[in-house]
Amino acid sequence: MNATVACATLVTSVILLPAKGDAGDAVRHYLDDKTAASITLAREAIVFARERTDLAVNARDYLSLTAIEVNRTGERSYYWSGYIWSTIDRRDGAPVLEPAAQLMLVADGRPIHLIDEQDKSRMLGVGTPPTPVPVRSARPVLYRVEPEILRYVADSTDLSVLVVTAGISESLTPWRDGRRELLAFLRYLELDAP
Repeated sequence: MNATVACATLVTSVILLPAKGDAGDAVRHYLDDKTAASITLAREAIVFARERTDLAVNARDYLSLTAIEVNRTGERSYYWSGYIWSTIDRRDGAPVLEPAAQLMLVADGRPIHLIDEQDKSRMLGVGTPPTPVPVRSARPVLYRVEPEILRYVADSTDLSVLVVTAGISESLTPWRDGRRELLAFLRYLELDAP
């Protein structure tokens, strides 16, 4: 058996290994082809939206958050991977969010600051975006998160995202609820209990 076939067999067997928890189709697992990190993610994102009827009818801005685990030879890190995008065609190149905007996930009244680490994504083990780009103009984001926060969000009943710009806050509310898949992700990785 040559080295290429042996390597392909090893990669295939690693990808097809059964997980400890049972998640069915709610979780995906793959090997990042640029960083060789093992990536596990919830298949469905939690998607937040805010109406932008001031700009167009049925216009919305979106933020999607998908829980991922990055395993780099046993060193495990957790992130929200996602995108910020809009249904509004911004031909002037204006961003969906101002560069100075701060994002805060709020779960049952608990504020959780979201600090984007997308510029370090390859260094963190994410060379290929884990989720499909919703629209061509979407901006990828990567926020570090602890398993305890993922559990808290999965169990929360009231969830939103605050966008704070120059002291003014606007709220994005759940548009698509992926908390069931988030819980399956936590069970799959045996992170559902402290």
